[in-house]
Amino acid sequence: MKEKLWVFIVKFVAVSLTLFALWYWKGQSYYIKILDGFLTFFLITLSGLDIEYFSYPVDIFNNLIPFVSLMIITRDIKLRQRISKLGWGLLILILWHMILSQAIYFLHDQYQRAAELYEKLSVPLYLFSETLPFLLWILFARKQVVDLFMPRKVAAK
Repeated sequence: MKEKLWVFIVKFVAVSLTLFALWYWKGQSYYIKILDGFLTFFLITLSGLDIEYFSYPVDIFNNLIPFVSLMIITRDIKLRQRISKLGWGLLILILWHMILSQAIYFLHDQYQRAAELYEKLSVPLYLFSETLPFLLWILFARKQVVDLFMPRKVAAK
């Protein structure tokens, strides 16, 4: 039986709120520590850059939550596939966080870049970051997304 869209939305909100609470309680600080270790290694050790202070666009990192929520509540995905798709999606999001952090760091005005360049490029970067979880969900659960949003007669064509 096809799941009703409103039921899906209610489940999405419930799971997302729970994950956001966990994220802000402890998850975000642990995630920043892990990400900081990776970025420190890549930026300082491998590239030889001398960076005294590296700030993170922390508010963007919570885009992990909608992706995880969507993958948890999407029906008709076998457990092994769900875990695999969830892992690949999280890897892509984490790599994106690393790229975004470096890009924002190097674009920011206090690092001798023009404020105009920062303003022009940061908005598209942030917008892409916020849509990426939903794009990944559509990519990894195409059949389920079509079944959810399109009536059976239209989806069968």
